Amino acid sequence: MANNTFGAFAAARSVIPAMKRRAAGHIIFVGATASRRGGAKTVAFASAKAAQRSLAESLARSLGPSKNHVSLIIIDGNVDEPSIRTKLADKPDSFFVKPDDIADTALMLTRQKPSAWTFELEARPFGETW
Repeated sequence: MANNTFGAFAAARSVIPAMKRRAAGHIIFVGATASRRGGAKTVAFASAKAAQRSLAESLARSLGPSKNHVSLIIIDGNVDEPSIRTKLADKPDSFFVKPDDIADTALMLTRQKPSAWTFELEARPFGETW
């Protein structure tokens, strides 16, 4: 909760005044499918990600009229990090979401025209079953 929700709140609070003055800016949250549906083994994670998603949506609705874009990338899969690769060593490359690809997706969100802003975008590796 401290990182996913309060940390996100504190970071947003620190940049919002400058974004409002400029009438331009983007805040992109990285969420998880757990924000939509909790699991038996993800109680703390799911509730923190749900709170983060709610924060992002509230900020999007609040800041949109001042021409500031807030969006959320929902990651549906395992991010390709060394610690995850070690735990899931038997999984093929197609099972993982690449960090650089998440960054490219975030960059795309910053290039959207205000008439078609995306709030929530879901990213998953093509090998993920859903």
